Amino acid sequence: MSDPTTNDVILLELDDATWSAQLDRAAAWLNNTIMTQEKFRKFAADVASEIREPHVKAYLEDVAKRAEDHEKLARDLIQAIGREPTPGRSAAGAVLAKGAELVADVVGLAGGARGDWKDLRQLLLAGQDALGAFAIVEQLGYALGMPELAEPAFRAQGEKMRDQLLIQEFMLEMGPMAILLREEI
Repeated sequence: MSDPTTNDVILLELDDATWSAQLDRAAAWLNNTIMTQEKFRKFAADVASEIREPHVKAYLEDVAKRAEDHEKLARDLIQAIGREPTPGRSAAGAVLAKGAELVADVVGLAGGARGDWKDLRQLLLAGQDALGAFAIVEQLGYALGMPELAEPAFRAQGEKMRDQLLIQEFMLEMGPMAILLREEI
């Protein structure tokens, strides 16, 4: 008899219907991840195209390229569990990106910031949403016992965290210029 205080592995067998339902629920979240990532990718590309400062522009173009890779990864992950991406989610992500631009304009103007800084701030928030979506995918992979979900999502999170720190640094550096001097980046 094993000691109940040890960390023995417990295996549960699920019937096909229960397993299929869990995969369907995971697929719904993965579709959400695709949409969230699409929003971030589109917004990152839009912000990069508007920035005039060459170093910031180049870094943001790299962020947008990685975001494209992460979007493809999210599509691959849904296929890894035997499901297909929902077609409308991508279009919804593009619409959400435009909505995020409008929110950035309103928040920036209300706070006295001018120029592209407000878009950097909104991009930081959109990036946090996408990072969180991949973090949940990682946890779903662990819960389902599927390293093919958990491991790529973990790697994507590391890249997204690096991008988040970079965007945050640009936002913090450029904030005083946008607010006090009302300068473009």
